[in-house]
Amino acid sequence: MLNLNVMAVYREGYMIVKQIEKGSIQIYSDACDYGYPTRKGDFIWNAAKQISDWYGLKGTRIVNKYGTGYDASIDIELIDEWAVSDKRKTEVEATDVFLLTFVSCTDGKCKEFDGFLHIYKK
Repeated sequence: MLNLNVMAVYREGYMIVKQIEKGSIQIYSDACDYGYPTRKGDFIWNAAKQISDWYGLKGTRIVNKYGTGYDASIDIELIDEWAVSDKRKTEVEATDVFLLTFVSCTDGKCKEFDGFLHIYKK
């Protein structure tokens, strides 16, 4: 059953997802790395951390360490609460799962950024 006490907060989650998508760029001109450049503690870093903490699905966080850095991923779950309350969709139909990933950048090509975020709907 849908918890009506937390429904309004999902809108902020969708806004953060859209912001990451909109601010994403190709990171390297000779590769397919794509994401939103970020520095620890900046607005988009904090926003991504917030949706990870609030909507992250337990047991889905994965961290991979490499000689050149690391990446960290987590599935996040958002619900289109307005579609549910308007009865346009069931809770299942209105539920979206996204993969949120941070990739560290230690090779100097990210200039003043610590890495980049990317997100996609699963």
